[in-house]
Amino acid sequence: MPQPYGYPVDGKSLEEQHSELVRLYKEYCWQIRAFWHKLAKNERARLFLEHFKNQPLHRHGDDAYEKQRSAMFPDINLNDVSTSAKYLLNHMKHRATVSLFEQCWAGLDGALGDGPFIIEKVDQNQLIPKENPNFHITFAEDWYGDIVKFKKENEETQEKMKTLVKDGYCVSYGIGTLIITRQYTLLIDFRFFILEMLEKIPRSWWTKAQWERVKQERPAALDQITKKLKESISTAGKAPEKMSIAQLLNVVQNRRDSLKDYLAILRDEPSVLVYNVNSWLLSRPELVTDDKGRHLPLETDKHTSCAIFEAVRGWIQKFAIWSYICDLLEMLGNEDTEPDYKRVILQEISNVCHFEYSRAQAHFIRHVQTGLGARCFRRVTNAYNEAGDPRVVMKVKPEELPGRDSLLQCMVRLCQSRTHASQAVELIKKLDELYKSKPCAWKLLPGRQMDALDELLIIVSVIQEFSKALSLPPLSRKTGQTFLEGSRELNSGLNDIREKVDLQQFSVPITTLLGPGMATQALAKLDDSVIRNTGSKMDFFYHYIVQECLAYHRAQSRKTKDAPEEMKQHTYPVVMAFSIAMGVDLKKYEENRSPAQTSTPENEQAANKPNEEQLQQLYANSEAKKVLSTLFKNPKAGASITWAAFESTMVAMGFSVKQGQCGKYALIPPANMPTEATLPVARPLNSKIEGHLIPILARRLKKAYGKFLPLD
Repeated sequence: MPQPYGYPVDGKSLEEQHSELVRLYKEYCWQIRAFWHKLAKNERARLFLEHFKNQPLHRHGDDAYEKQRSAMFPDINLNDVSTSAKYLLNHMKHRATVSLFEQCWAGLDGALGDGPFIIEKVDQNQLIPKENPNFHITFAEDWYGDIVKFKKENEETQEKMKTLVKDGYCVSYGIGTLIITRQYTLLIDFRFFILEMLEKIPRSWWTKAQWERVKQERPAALDQITKKLKESISTAGKAPEKMSIAQLLNVVQNRRDSLKDYLAILRDEPSVLVYNVNSWLLSRPELVTDDKGRHLPLETDKHTSCAIFEAVRGWIQKFAIWSYICDLLEMLGNEDTEPDYKRVILQEISNVCHFEYSRAQAHFIRHVQTGLGARCFRRVTNAYNEAGDPRVVMKVKPEELPGRDSLLQCMVRLCQSRTHASQAVELIKKLDELYKSKPCAWKLLPGRQMDALDELLIIVSVIQEFSKALSLPPLSRKTGQTFLEGSRELNSGLNDIREKVDLQQFSVPITTLLGPGMATQALAKLDDSVIRNTGSKMDFFYHYIVQECLAYHRAQSRKTKDAPEEMKQHTYPVVMAFSIAMGVDLKKYEENRSPAQTSTPENEQAANKPNEEQLQQLYANSEAKKVLSTLFKNPKAGASITWAAFESTMVAMGFSVKQGQCGKYALIPPANMPTEATLPVARPLNSKIEGHLIPILARRLKKAYGKFLPLD
């Protein structure tokens, strides 16, 4: 929701400051306590006054606020701080080790929490809130620091708000801003107070590596605060800026690279392969009930070979699609591409993006109809789709579902064929609101359904950004069909050989794949079966389509550039069928492949190699080392890491953990790390990283930040 004028800081910024204080306190706790106890009473008073007289953050400019400051922070005063060395340390520990929610409702040693404290001061007329009757602010555990606006037409939201107001977790806008201002100011004060003390601690207390980190802490913190202030000033009242082609390309490249990494993990980690195979088996359309409430038997052994085939094909296809989008974007931004031909490229990008949306939506429907939304679908007896799978239709209208099933309503709406990418944006926003307001409801979702939703979120957000930045044309079913026709023909050909693949020797029962070498043998036989029936591996055919389509567009662009002005009539290509039945000249194609398609040039590898002098491992405390050990040192069966422990580990090493939509988070490296790579991570619904998620997360972390993580 857009913030009203005068809102001091949003909930995310509050969480960021709290995370920074938590990290500093965990990392330097004993040094701070030892140094503070070592100081005499007058030295503590001088240091305290120096800090609060020259604060790093200009909190507010008007006189009315200045008059309220003494009433807002009476517990942090010179007399108490200088009299007892423990007084300030205890307050600092409370702010650094207790969650914001707990700080709001309970203070140190039985004192009032920030919420009741502010309310009491307002009742005593010592603080004057600046109200905005259109808004309220929530301070519930899962909905903290958020602004809400009551909508009369939304009865469910009204009831939710009434409950929060009754329980005291939703307060007026004026009271809420005072609570947030108190918490934010104290977090900032304690954070910079720690940084000042660190610089005054004797040099002999630190190792060389520790001292280098300490020297960088304060400048990095000041840069962060300054950057935030500049961003808030520059973006106030302005519409979000459009992304450049380079920024869009970076987003798409990250997605492509993550899919490439996942394909490697799928082949290397048996637990990941088993998870994907199980996801396919449990989402088979045969398991949807028909008009009489019957469903076909599970018979997993019979379908395991097909499940392995589809699991591998699905990830290869996704990688090919995103690789093609990435290559098209590069062509669009390339100066050598004829300007007049760029509209052809734009139409191709639009069609491929909507093709990916349709694929992701179909994948999402497959998991919803066998998961949370099973009662909303029915299988049509003796009817099959083009792929030969049983036909499933929706048997309810989303608007007819009970109002209390808001999550199911949104999910089912996303499954409707008439829900296009532009309409999905609003549904995803509503899902994000439900994720924050009703986290318990999400725990009913199977993990596979959440994975499918993730894919839909990604392509919807990309289409949204493309539409803003590139004036993306609408989907066309007549033009820009280069890649789509080839993909459809290829999928049709692969469907014909799917039933010929027999991998039961390695995969029945499914747990057999977890045995030593069994997953590797199963995948090797899968490759052999595809080669025997088609002449090459599956990934080669998808790669072939991508390269042939790109070669066509490059050739057409050159022809357009060389043609006379009056002859520039753009005709969209109709691609010949890339069906497996037709075959391709593999030998000729392999000979014509450029070195850039098969390996990275040596000069590029040298350019990308980081300077060894810049590499400096991050510091991890004992708790963080335990988490890293579980992730990277061959975890035992049943190993598990709580999300809170993982998040604390990353924060302790200097990372920022930024929350996105529907449980998606972004790991942002510390300012002193010579990389700006942001790593997206999904929070598991049960808040536990376990099973197949451990090798996936470990591989991604190691690739992005492996040179800096303390893995020894």
